[in-house]
Amino acid sequence: MSEAETVGDAPAPTAPQRTAAGRMLSLIGAFEYGGGVLTLSELSRHGGLSLTTTHRLVRELMEWGGLEVDHRGRYRLSRKFVQLTSSTDAMHLREIALPHLMKLHRQVGGSTVHLAVRDGRNIMYLDALRSYPNYTGESRIGGNLPLHATAAGLVLLANSTEDEIREYMQEPLQRFTPHTIVDPDELTQTLEMIRAQRHFVYPRSIVLDAGGVATPITGLGGAVRASVNVVWFIDQQDPQTLLGYARAATAAISRALVGGRQAPDARTVDFNRRRAGLF
Repeated sequence: MSEAETVGDAPAPTAPQRTAAGRMLSLIGAFEYGGGVLTLSELSRHGGLSLTTTHRLVRELMEWGGLEVDHRGRYRLSRKFVQLTSSTDAMHLREIALPHLMKLHRQVGGSTVHLAVRDGRNIMYLDALRSYPNYTGESRIGGNLPLHATAAGLVLLANSTEDEIREYMQEPLQRFTPHTIVDPDELTQTLEMIRAQRHFVYPRSIVLDAGGVATPITGLGGAVRASVNVVWFIDQQDPQTLLGYARAATAAISRALVGGRQAPDARTVDFNRRRAGLF
């Protein structure tokens, strides 16, 4: 007999059961919460799993090497996930962009520089260069913010399809400050302007004392792959000056992307050959 209760020969309707893989993915997804450091009960709650199932999956992940546990019994994802993600397309993009982002960071006097891609209704930061600690938590590497609330996000949304934009506007848009664009008509006009000028300057959208300047990174065929954002403080910096530097950086990154993967440095080749025992 199956796990579903039956009445006669007809099975009673039950909620869809998650597969073993689905339960494991739910557990891994739970690390999005709590700053990525969670107790067993928190993993159970955020993953929507029973404590028994959570304990079993945690043990399996520990044996695989995917989790670390601290002296307080809290779990975090291990470095193994960094190794796995290092070969993804997103990390390849970050690797190509990083030298140009570092140069931009110096040119703008240490202002925060972000590399962002679209992640559903949000942006996800692939990199964040700053001269001070991250005090918001959302602008960290891997952090997310709604597309409409950031300059980088609006640049990405503006280069989406009409259906994607229409679908995005169907849900209520969160307002962070009085300056966050949440009105559909205003948002439509803003996206049209971004497509025409290929950049966006967005003051006070998340906090009242700062704004963002964003420009797109394009790949083959001119498709927008990502965006670069520079944070500036109101009344302390000129966003138009920052815009010039941001445009130069995204143009350089776009050229590198279209040109393909750069040839490795000879020292890198030598190191890899020695590590492999080839000489």
